[in-house]
Amino acid sequence: MDLAWSEEQAERWGLTPPEEAVRVAGYLGLTYYRAPEPVVFYALPEVAGFPLTALRHLAGVAELRLRLGVPPDREAWRVSRKRLHPVEEPDAVWFTPEGPVAVEYDAGGYSRARVRAKGEAFARRFVGQVWGAPVPERVAYLKALLPGGRVLEAPWV
Repeated sequence: MDLAWSEEQAERWGLTPPEEAVRVAGYLGLTYYRAPEPVVFYALPEVAGFPLTALRHLAGVAELRLRLGVPPDREAWRVSRKRLHPVEEPDAVWFTPEGPVAVEYDAGGYSRARVRAKGEAFARRFVGQVWGAPVPERVAYLKALLPGGRVLEAPWV
């Protein structure tokens, strides 16, 4: 269901990585602007070759699913398998009884203009949107740019 988890997520949530998961280790910051630290991801083979920044993003999306309590069911949650998305395409879609909800994770790399453009595009195409960020400062930043949007703190470590 999820394409990547950090080792810390797996431990915190009691998750067992799938047998086919690839262990990927390296150095990466919690956000784009934090100092790199040792990190380990469990990634499905199709994304294991992605840069660590993309695995961080996927782990953030997985954290959002877990925090929202969405079951690991493709009828309820679908994650994009693309490394890069156009503005109007979210990282994942949550299929709720009210309709599809755009799910987006921001580890601090989106400009103010990009956040606004994505928020506006999602508002046109989805019944709602949920954003996540790994640190409280970024959550506050996103809330200021996305009035009425739901923004959760969702650290991937």
